[in-house]
Amino acid sequence: MAVEVTMPQMGADMTEGTLIKWLKQPGEHIERGEIIAEIETDKATVELEAFDSGTVLKHVVAEGDTVPVGEIIALLGEPSEVVAETPKAPAAEQPPRRPVLQPAATAPATITEHVPEPVAAGSVEGGRMRISPVARRIATDAGVDVRGLAGSGPDGRILRKDVE
Repeated sequence: MAVEVTMPQMGADMTEGTLIKWLKQPGEHIERGEIIAEIETDKATVELEAFDSGTVLKHVVAEGDTVPVGEIIALLGEPSEVVAETPKAPAAEQPPRRPVLQPAATAPATITEHVPEPVAAGSVEGGRMRISPVARRIATDAGVDVRGLAGSGPDGRILRKDVE
């Protein structure tokens, strides 16, 4: 029975590799641990060792092809074995692929500048007064009602100088 040689994952972020060169050709016998190919990742070129012994029956991918991690790149087996068709890994066994983002078919987005609206005195945002802790303490100590004050801070926040 043929043994599948797959594209290994040589790093946590590796999703594909490029087969640079086959070092063993179909019909050649290899032993476990022998170098059978050179693989290029986005960070380095590394040698691919055979995990099983056998005869190279078929190269599934050609030199220069980029292959996703886990996809079959070659078949090993007995010299008498005949491989008629290249087996494909079922969809469930293939590694997840990154989604391809397509541009929307709508009109291009327009960029608008955020202009803060004038804030009324004692503005309340989401049920909360926008007031700095220091301004709140000074107003409480002085007995000042902050609901009647206009804030001069960002988004109408009441600051220390507004209370003083």
